[in-house]
Amino acid sequence: MDAASVWIAIAGLVATATASGVGFYFSYRAQRSPLREQLHAKQIEVLIDFSIGSTRLQKIAAALQDNPNLSEEDQRSLDEAWDDVSQRLLDITQMGAVVLPSDLYSAMTAFRACADDYEIAVVKKINVGKAYYDLMGACAHVTMLSRELVGADNLSVESLRLHNRDGYDRMKEVGRVALARVSRALWAQSRRIDVKDGS
Repeated sequence: MDAASVWIAIAGLVATATASGVGFYFSYRAQRSPLREQLHAKQIEVLIDFSIGSTRLQKIAAALQDNPNLSEEDQRSLDEAWDDVSQRLLDITQMGAVVLPSDLYSAMTAFRACADDYEIAVVKKINVGKAYYDLMGACAHVTMLSRELVGADNLSVESLRLHNRDGYDRMKEVGRVALARVSRALWAQSRRIDVKDGS
């Protein structure tokens, strides 16, 4: 066998190995992509459920803090709602243990710990305000981590490039205070209509 034949054989082997490697890579990617998409979809589902549940829990906490002298019936109703939402949040957090990154799962468990601390503070009537603000902060922490994991800002920027960046910028300029005034005016108008309909 001469040198040229050896080099041709080596080139053939390298080409075969390269083709096999490329084929294996694309086969691997094809198998991984659906799993990655399913994981991301499940993560979004868990985070949305947690966001809704934590908001409900904060509303109950606010009601407990703003009304320290509730009737027995109202207190029982809020206690039952607190227990129901807390149980749902435990279930969601346990789902998060499987599908979320460790730091986000830890933030969710920290929120639940703050909720437990708040419940104890309300029962003992000690440091209720501090426990409430700790709960709010823990919720905000989970929310911001969730936004980063989902990629809400990055994906939104891409969407705005495709659609309506100018309209979005105008709404940012309007601001929270102006929108609060509009909301207050609409709420007052709906209350007047309710009163008018009731009389």
